[in-house]
Amino acid sequence: MIHIRTYVVSLYLLVAAGAAIAQQEALHPHSMYEPPAAKAAASLAASSANVPADLLTTGEKTGWRQTGVYAESVALMRKMEKMSPSVRVVQFGTTSQGRAMYALIVSSDHAFTPAAAAKTNKAVILIQSGIHSGEIMGKDVALMLVRDMAVTKRPHQAAWLNNAIFIVIPVFNVDGHESRSPFNRANQNGPEITGTRTQAQLLNLNRDYVKGATPEMQGWLKLYHAWMPDFMFDNHVTDGADYQYDVTWDMAHHGDIGEPTRGWVNDRYIPELNKRMESLGHLVSPYGGLRTMPDGSREFFVEVFSPRYSHLYTAALNRPCLLVETHSLKEMKTRAWSDYDIMATSIDIVTEDPQALRKAIRAADAKYAAMAGDRNAPPIYLAGKTSAASHPLEYHSLKSAPFLSEITGTMVPSFTAEKDDFTTVTHDGVDTTAEAQEPLGFLIPIQWKEIAGELKLHGVEMELTTKPLDQEFDTWRFTDVKYAPAAFEGGLMTDYTMHPVHERVEVPPGSYWVPMRQQRARLIMALLHPAAPDALIRWGFAASIFQTMGRIGARPYLSVPIANKVAEEHPEMMQEFQAKLKADAAFAADAQARLDWWITRSNYQPSAVNRYPVLEVWEENW
Repeated sequence: MIHIRTYVVSLYLLVAAGAAIAQQEALHPHSMYEPPAAKAAASLAASSANVPADLLTTGEKTGWRQTGVYAESVALMRKMEKMSPSVRVVQFGTTSQGRAMYALIVSSDHAFTPAAAAKTNKAVILIQSGIHSGEIMGKDVALMLVRDMAVTKRPHQAAWLNNAIFIVIPVFNVDGHESRSPFNRANQNGPEITGTRTQAQLLNLNRDYVKGATPEMQGWLKLYHAWMPDFMFDNHVTDGADYQYDVTWDMAHHGDIGEPTRGWVNDRYIPELNKRMESLGHLVSPYGGLRTMPDGSREFFVEVFSPRYSHLYTAALNRPCLLVETHSLKEMKTRAWSDYDIMATSIDIVTEDPQALRKAIRAADAKYAAMAGDRNAPPIYLAGKTSAASHPLEYHSLKSAPFLSEITGTMVPSFTAEKDDFTTVTHDGVDTTAEAQEPLGFLIPIQWKEIAGELKLHGVEMELTTKPLDQEFDTWRFTDVKYAPAAFEGGLMTDYTMHPVHERVEVPPGSYWVPMRQQRARLIMALLHPAAPDALIRWGFAASIFQTMGRIGARPYLSVPIANKVAEEHPEMMQEFQAKLKADAAFAADAQARLDWWITRSNYQPSAVNRYPVLEVWEENW
């Protein structure tokens, strides 16, 4: 007779085996090149030396093969808080699955609130890891840095606290971190088990800085805007090709960050970062990639980001953020070493002269606030593209050797250990594609308070109007409205053609006046100006303005005369119409579309349809 327990276990094993037929063991990809200095990883060894076992991370304990669960990080945070009066654990949010989100505040002055920190006049540095929780090496390293500063008190690291206060988020995407599997990161060389890229609602937190749709980001935004850090790290791991570089980075340093912060980044920070990292044995590159050109040559191109990403979000606030991208195929220990050194080096640069950065940031805040309503002021950057201009670059790649894949029936590239050093050019500039002058402010009618609520989440100062306004305002009409063909981050992104208009609009009392003479002026432009790539209107806020309101109540025998009347009164529209007929054959063949083109430009179209509900104000005359 089969024992019931034995039968149940056997059945479970049979089902499990069937489910695992596709693959029973995760791949263990690796880079064909490890930097020589990574073997010793001197900074990691020094940090771990003579540290009691209960203060070591799982990465350290396992020889950099594994990373611990979130409870381990929280326990280590609590232990350091008990051991050091300079450490405080704070909860700053709750995840969609109900997990508490914790950060460490590290201050030798015990300045554990923004108000207390402001009195110290020290730089505030935010270290963030695990926004993509499979890319998790920054977590262990950030905890090591806190231990070095405040618990074991290594002299060099402890001295940072003389000039800086730290906010440390070891794991941002906590739910994703706990969704652990050996199959989560097929392209990454360890840890053996890791978390997911998205949070539990399958949203990517590093696309959520503007729209703030997740509870995790809402908690982060409240923390960030309470503290307004002077410098930030966002630790990631790359996807993509194999090469010699062990760490790549990106930071806004063109029109995408305010001046004079931009000058500090370009003149002080970037040259020192690259020089010092190379002296430690690292091979460092800007974040980007090679492209094969029509003539077969390879050229390097940086990416251009927008404020939906961490380092461009902070840049819209005139504050630098270093996007750290260690290399997914390098050994886990190499990635930890790269993370440690690029953060320690950057902290050195900031704390050697913290007031140089702080003065630049505050000057930038004041500069853009003062530009509000000045039609003679230069426009500010809203969007850009990688520049066609270039300059020479010595690039350090690895050679590849294609092989015939039985699966695909095609040649598939495979990297080798042979170095591929060649001279090429780099396109690391950003050309502006959208810019605008700052108005005196924006008005948001009360019926669109969802937009005002979003601005509040971003720390924007607003006032309520006290009386009804019925006058002409500047805004935009949208045509050629298009939705993305597929959902993105839980919604459909919107694109359109913008037409500036000056129209009479009724604004009820209790509406929202958003003055531009405030610290967050550039961020407000990124959120409200419809030319900005991450403007709230593009993310679905006030999306109902794009809904057609049905027929105007007139059949063609009446609507065509309406169109004729508009054409008669506006010959410039007829020129635009004729041009569209020539350029768009489908439009030219669609009688209803041709008629709608005119009706939507007549006074018979419901006035709010396709009109941007946020009003641009150049003179406060109420």
